[in-house]
Amino acid sequence: MTAAPAWWTALRAELAPVLPGLRVAVYASGGAPYHHAALIAQWGGTPEPVSAAQIQAGDLAAYDVLVMPGGGLLGMGGLLAPLGVRGGEAIRDWVAGGGLYIGSCAGAYLPATVPDSFAAQHPAITPLHLLDVPLANGADAGLGGLDSPGVGVLRAAVSAPHHWLTRNLPLHFEVVHYNGPCFTPLSVTDVTAVTRVEGTGAAFTPWEHSLPGGEFPLVYRLIEAQAANVVSGAHGHGEVVLFGSHPEFGFDVLQLGWGEAARLFGNALLHQAGHAKRPGDAPLDAPRVTADLSAVTADLEHASERFAALVDRAPELGGAPAFQGRDAPALWASSLAEAATLTADTAAYLRALHLMTVPAGGAVWIDHPGAPGQDYGFVGLRQLATHILALLDQAEAHLRSPPPPVTSPYGDWDQHAYHLLASTYLSAAGLSASAALAAGTLGTLSGTLLPPPHPMFRPERIPHD
Repeated sequence: MTAAPAWWTALRAELAPVLPGLRVAVYASGGAPYHHAALIAQWGGTPEPVSAAQIQAGDLAAYDVLVMPGGGLLGMGGLLAPLGVRGGEAIRDWVAGGGLYIGSCAGAYLPATVPDSFAAQHPAITPLHLLDVPLANGADAGLGGLDSPGVGVLRAAVSAPHHWLTRNLPLHFEVVHYNGPCFTPLSVTDVTAVTRVEGTGAAFTPWEHSLPGGEFPLVYRLIEAQAANVVSGAHGHGEVVLFGSHPEFGFDVLQLGWGEAARLFGNALLHQAGHAKRPGDAPLDAPRVTADLSAVTADLEHASERFAALVDRAPELGGAPAFQGRDAPALWASSLAEAATLTADTAAYLRALHLMTVPAGGAVWIDHPGAPGQDYGFVGLRQLATHILALLDQAEAHLRSPPPPVTSPYGDWDQHAYHLLASTYLSAAGLSASAALAAGTLGTLSGTLLPPPHPMFRPERIPHD
């Protein structure tokens, strides 16, 4: 296994003694929760998927932290719909009582000052207004209340070097941004601009350049305005941390391989550890169950073969959108090649875990259906593997006919093989990363000494033979 970088070793040494005493809820009823969960587990904690129904029932009272991830296909609306006004009120009251809310991307949009038109369409957001901080890229149109700066790796700079979120963070660093919000904190509030957008590089595609033509990119206006991509502030006795970017995402084509931006998330957890509701580790005699992983392993092996066979079967991609600094043909080839390797590695990892005992609470990582109509969100490995195969089926059916004309970067998402297979973290290739992260989390929580099946650090892959 490749040696961990110094920043990771130092951060984990700080977190490992305190995270077992911190109860961290990861929102399960929408979005992309697996990167956050994997980091929590790697740092010595136990990520606990918590549904909107549980939040409505008052279950947050037992937790110290709520992580609200980036969105699914419906973005912010997909996170909000299961919560309803009752769930939003429950989160507001819990934060006011001392909880820490951490939001990434769509999850960072919800507590900010949002456009009136969005609030009118989504009444559940009204009680979630936790910070008086305007959006720098809010919009009545755009991606459901947001104009996207683009997708890929941004350069960021620390604006608040003495803030607890930036402890031991380089003054200049890179972070993945995926359409999300930026902010313009007002001087009359106590909201802190923690880091700001500083620049772009070769691995970033401005939204306006996703398709040929387009206006002057919004991201350059955000850079000129020194818009914040991370802000923090108090709400009652609690704290709110909004990551407009994705410090929990990695840097390869499938958002794997963490970099130093992850320290922002780790520092947020470290800050809350001093206010934990429970001390100590889980009891050593906690009940365990046997993990039957044979069906998941077979499905992922099948998916790997299909990904590999599709690398050179790209449809006509001349009009398809670019992301992450790659044109559509390059993104197709790199995403599917990585997915083929990743699903094979994950299958091998799960084969090694087959029939080992796992904590009873860890069984949800193996088999856990989502609620009806759930917009991505948390499901078990069985459901992830089934979803990957279903997207492969759907994409292969569309490969038999010419792709539809592309009128917007995410237009006809469910009709275009490029989107179904390769273009985003919601594609079949993106879900292969989710499955690898879920498998690694299961293994870590089970106490295995095997390295996870996914790349751990930027930029190298970790081989699994």
